[in-house]
Amino acid sequence: MKLEIKDFQNQILEFDFYMENIEDIELVERVHVIGTAVNNNGKVEISGHYSTTLRVQCVRCLKEFDLKLENDFMGTFLDENQYTQYLKSLNTECEIDKNEIYDPIENGIIDLESLVREYILLDMPPYPQCEPSCEDDSEIEKHSNDGIDPRWQQLLQIKN
Repeated sequence: MKLEIKDFQNQILEFDFYMENIEDIELVERVHVIGTAVNNNGKVEISGHYSTTLRVQCVRCLKEFDLKLENDFMGTFLDENQYTQYLKSLNTECEIDKNEIYDPIENGIIDLESLVREYILLDMPPYPQCEPSCEDDSEIEKHSNDGIDPRWQQLLQIKN
């Protein structure tokens, strides 16, 4: 869903929509997104909530399982003029407060789907495992070897 800034100047816009697919993510059910966008003279603050179920692969047993994700998201966007002023106000080296992170509004449009996609990617576990704990260690055992890599065997003979 794309928000056009000209459609809600200096007011609050509520949104409730579904995302059918997301690039590089396998969805079991579509993503439900609800929230609000507040336009305050070119500074748009977006806050909302998403929920979905993804299909991921366990890093231990390599079986696929469904992972339920649900979380809040937020973003602050500035129009082109305000964003340019914001960039000019930054020093080469400076500390930025998390409340001072802004994204540009490009061509008067905010892409909510890309904002939600970023939050889903950040909320996904880096090493998903079957819940509560994966019982199958066969893949790990199959690829583990207590021996020495034969390519390094010659070096051990030099040492002795």
